[in-house]
Amino acid sequence: MKRYPVYMDSQQTNDFETRLIAALEHRPEPAIPADFALRLAAQLPPVKPARRRIPAAQTISILAAIVCVLALAWLAPHAAPSFTSLAFDLELLLFAQLAFIAHWFTTRRQA
Repeated sequence: MKRYPVYMDSQQTNDFETRLIAALEHRPEPAIPADFALRLAAQLPPVKPARRRIPAAQTISILAAIVCVLALAWLAPHAAPSFTSLAFDLELLLFAQLAFIAHWFTTRRQA
């Protein structure tokens, strides 16, 4: 281990400060190889394709359409074609709801 003298004369101090300032002012030049990006991209794992997200409103409307179809199948034997029959009125309401859901699916929505 090199030991430094306890005191430094003005010439040594001036020389040290000059070298220190020169070392601090020296800015290294970065050297990036031309194929750096290609090599980096080759090391990355392959990108998995993103799963298509189904919006919540679309999922709920699909479930509502299934419930409407099941309710229509359950009401079909009980519905007499008369407007005084509650089952027939409910069946008409379910048909209207199912038609609205189908219309909602087929129309183009703005994102």
